[in-house]
Amino acid sequence: MTSDTQVGLAPIADVPRFPVRWRWTMVVGLAVTLAVAVLSLIVLDMERDAWLNNQETQAGVQVSRLGDELKIPMLAGSAAETDFVMRNFAEKVPYVTAVFFKSSSSQVWSVGELGNIEQVLADVELSNETIRLPVDDLWFAKQVTYGGTNIALIAVRYSEEAWDAIASQLLQRMLLAAFFVIVLSGVFVYWLAGRMSKPLEDLALAARHVAHGDYHQHLEIVGNDELSDAAGQFNKMVEELAHKEEMRAVLGRYLNPELVTDVFESRGLGKLENRKQEVTVLFADMVEFTAFSETTDTEEVVEVLNQNFEVFHRIIDYYGGHVDKYIGDAVMAVFNHPKQDTQHVRNAVMAAVAMTEACRKLAVLRKDGKAVSFRVGLNCGDVIVGNIGAAERLEYTVIGDAVNVASRMGGLGEGGEVVLPFSTFEAAGEGFSFQDMGEISVKGVSEPLRCGVVNIVDDTLYHDMCISVAMAFDSTLPTDVRMIIGDIEE
Repeated sequence: MTSDTQVGLAPIADVPRFPVRWRWTMVVGLAVTLAVAVLSLIVLDMERDAWLNNQETQAGVQVSRLGDELKIPMLAGSAAETDFVMRNFAEKVPYVTAVFFKSSSSQVWSVGELGNIEQVLADVELSNETIRLPVDDLWFAKQVTYGGTNIALIAVRYSEEAWDAIASQLLQRMLLAAFFVIVLSGVFVYWLAGRMSKPLEDLALAARHVAHGDYHQHLEIVGNDELSDAAGQFNKMVEELAHKEEMRAVLGRYLNPELVTDVFESRGLGKLENRKQEVTVLFADMVEFTAFSETTDTEEVVEVLNQNFEVFHRIIDYYGGHVDKYIGDAVMAVFNHPKQDTQHVRNAVMAAVAMTEACRKLAVLRKDGKAVSFRVGLNCGDVIVGNIGAAERLEYTVIGDAVNVASRMGGLGEGGEVVLPFSTFEAAGEGFSFQDMGEISVKGVSEPLRCGVVNIVDDTLYHDMCISVAMAFDSTLPTDVRMIIGDIEE
């Protein structure tokens, strides 16, 4: 697939572009990150519950042991020994930060920072089983009994440094695992999204080529999914567009290309309205065609006609007219339809004179030695432009008296002459001469028409006419023919 720069496509509007693969990568990355974060919170919560349960079990054993050790010094009334046991417990048992001991006689021993633990203990009903106190810190307490009688209560506070260390280590491991999961999933999704978006990118690029008139695009169909279905339908669409363009080109050889374009773009004859319009009609027919066709081979007759008509067509097109139809040995052209032209009379006269000059320059000889020549008739007037014919076969053409008069004008002149009514000559403007033929009765016209032969007398117009003839020859004739007519040297 060629790039946009290579084929000269117009760039897409300068707007921020966010490729699909990056969208998918970000969406999946965010989803994985969110999932990892939620799982991390769940795992941390479960681990903390497990740690607290384990801590409560250990605290139960340790607090019970401390209570047993304090029974003897307390019953003996040894405050010093009681204080020693408590301090020794606080120093040697890991993560113990405070110890509170209160006898049934309200004697209190403590180690470390207690806070409001006395008030809490006063509000809590204790038993001989170790329980966790309803405070933020890790306080565990129980009743100390002797002989079935409560003789004291004991409370121990533990530090959460152990949990902080465990949580920090666990969090580091989860973050590391999450990082690798996010990176690997991002790479995989980017690759997968790229594989999925590549057909879409190819489709978009091919569509841009087609939009600019390149109907040679073909997408490779891989797999059997929605993307392959889209590629297949795109290929069928391009084939239909290419076929339509071929049909337009073929029809453009028989009809005016602009009319063909109108028909194709309007999907029928919706834009080809019937109307009255002023135009200039040109008729050119071969002099003594019957005699020429009777003494010349069929292939040669067709070749001579096509050679002349090819040059005529180029000249008519150069001056903004269009060939309406070929009628045997004659050609009919119309100016100011369908292309609007305010100088249509002047351009029609220029084209007519250029056609006679081109025919003279071509100088094709008949078997009797005479040169093939055409006589040209012109007329300007109002005509009816419309769809003429049956439902099964229509012709979009012009009809009216102006067309008939133009056809009659051609029959009044000799080979190489352009004949037109004086009114048409006046409408052509300056730069032309009028060789008056007098008042002539034209069939189908009630009043005689002043007719005459027109020629170019202005040097600038003559130079432009020569250019049109030269361009027609350069565009249509092979090198050997151009050498014969002297357009190029050997």
